[in-house]
Amino acid sequence: MSEHLRPLTPIILSFLVLMGLMTWGFSHLVERRANPNLDLTTGAGASSTVRLQRNRGGSYIAPGQINGQPVTFIVDTGADHVAIPAHLAETLSLERGQAINVMTAGGLRTAYTTFIDSISLGGLRLTNIRGSINPAMQGDAILLGMTFLRHVDFRQQGESLIIEPPG
Repeated sequence: MSEHLRPLTPIILSFLVLMGLMTWGFSHLVERRANPNLDLTTGAGASSTVRLQRNRGGSYIAPGQINGQPVTFIVDTGADHVAIPAHLAETLSLERGQAINVMTAGGLRTAYTTFIDSISLGGLRLTNIRGSINPAMQGDAILLGMTFLRHVDFRQQGESLIIEPPG
């Protein structure tokens, strides 16, 4: 390194560190806006009353677990089943059952029945829940539909969705 560049080295390093921190902060802000419920604790010690904040798109997205494995849920009261993209079903070791027709935003599709040993959301844990494996679903989110939601009480309160054990 030449002598006249040596004094610039700390400035360049400081600039690179600052840019890295700004990039990390911006990506964290974007992620938090997409899923304001990232810090939701699931499992032992978590509250059985779950309060979800709506994201900027109007959806309720939350971390949870299927059969003890971490997943991301989109709460969908319009979905008949807990609907799982096929590539995630393989990762979660869910077995395909009988073929069924399901109506999706993209039209009529073929999905496959499945049973989920356990679903956890916050401190709520339900067992033996019917679901569907949908090969047409894209992305890494699971629709938390009525086969789960019919076993809990839920209500919207302002910008929050409150889900709790049945009263």
